[in-house]
Amino acid sequence: MTTDLAVQASLDRLEKVGFALLTDVEQTLAAVWLFDAAVSNTGFAGYFSGKRGDLAFHAPTALRAIGATQLAEIAAEANALFGPDGPPTDRQLRRGRMGSFPVSALLAFTALDARYSGCEEDVDELLEAFLARADKAK
Repeated sequence: MTTDLAVQASLDRLEKVGFALLTDVEQTLAAVWLFDAAVSNTGFAGYFSGKRGDLAFHAPTALRAIGATQLAEIAAEANALFGPDGPPTDRQLRRGRMGSFPVSALLAFTALDARYSGCEEDVDELLEAFLARADKAK
């Protein structure tokens, strides 16, 4: 199965059954794909404000699982701006928290956006290798 098809299947199942009922591989695919798509297009502020940020709590773990250690660190730092419990999974709560962030947190998001953009880890390539390893483990 190609990476795009595997990711789409994971996203479809996410919509149908929710995150908790996905397999570990599906959780990883969904969290990484949503993270990468949102942050690359709208930055961290857009990611956390939108639906894709609902899985932000799992992004660092998922990124580590595929071998994207630098991106995992960036995601963990972004999550930490919400405090020790990380970003709420509820979008409205997350948006409310973001609305009360001090300027320093917003500047931190901007700096993390720049680090994300400058990171040389190739998510597509890492996802492909992750899927190949998962297929071999079956």
